[in-house]
Amino acid sequence: MVRSVYYHPEKGTKILEGVADFTPLIEETGSLLWVDMLNPTDEEAYCLTHDFQFHPLAVEDVVTRQHSPKVDEFSDHLFIVFHTAFYNPGEEGLGSDEIYVFFSDKYVVTARYKDFKSLENLFTRATKDERILKRGADFLLHNILDYLVDDYNNALKLFDHNIQELEEEVFHDPGKEMLRRIYELKEDIIHLKQIVSPQRDILRSFTGARYSLIGPDTYIYFRDVYDHLTEVDYRANSYRDLLASVLEAYFSSVSQKTNEIMRILTVFASIFIPLTFITSLYGMNFAFMPELQWKWGYFAVIGLCVAVTALLFIYFKRKKWL
Repeated sequence: MVRSVYYHPEKGTKILEGVADFTPLIEETGSLLWVDMLNPTDEEAYCLTHDFQFHPLAVEDVVTRQHSPKVDEFSDHLFIVFHTAFYNPGEEGLGSDEIYVFFSDKYVVTARYKDFKSLENLFTRATKDERILKRGADFLLHNILDYLVDDYNNALKLFDHNIQELEEEVFHDPGKEMLRRIYELKEDIIHLKQIVSPQRDILRSFTGARYSLIGPDTYIYFRDVYDHLTEVDYRANSYRDLLASVLEAYFSSVSQKTNEIMRILTVFASIFIPLTFITSLYGMNFAFMPELQWKWGYFAVIGLCVAVTALLFIYFKRKKWL
């Protein structure tokens, strides 16, 4: 699916559906074109080479997908690979998808294979509020990246919620399932940091005079997006530390539970040691053993066992071993 919004200072804003003849539109002085492609077909992707004449390697990246965040600079445009994150706890966990952005002073082309709600909202706003395109291509690029970075907040909220649940459960019933959840969440946080770190470098490069297509007036806006992404990275670090504490508490709780079980088993073993001695002593087959022919001998031995058990139980209770 291809859709576009076109702004001209004299003609206003116009919405285009499908693949159009984009060449005359981007040649208009003072105009700005935003082309958004969702799951582009080979025919739709052909306009990237034909109308916009993008470099074949950049177009190949769009078609093949699965690339790390980066910025490639060409003679008249930039090619940006940017990642956004989504989180589905209990299913696939943290996932990420790419958006490909071709950026020039006359147009912005976005290609994606996932329906980003934030980008949908921005596109709808652009069709209704011409100020988004009126301020220029670099400001539109800022808006796109800003909306994509805001998507990280949803993942962070779910991280926060899941870690709080683990903190509450770790002292109640720390089973094997909890250990699996802790390690899965830890892997998701590592994945988040792997996504965020290179994109911070991209945004940092937009806050100075490295690229001529980005004007000085927008440096501060890109700096704001950079700060937001830095906050995401900072919170990811704090979540990693929290999970380390939860994992430590988990092993401590499991160890304490094991110690309690071993203490109880040791107490019972201690009780049965004298009983075993008594019964084994009176089980010896000697003809001249004392009390062997005694009428109350059996009951005396049983009473002795009960008395020893009671005395040991009282002793362990006073020592607070039970």
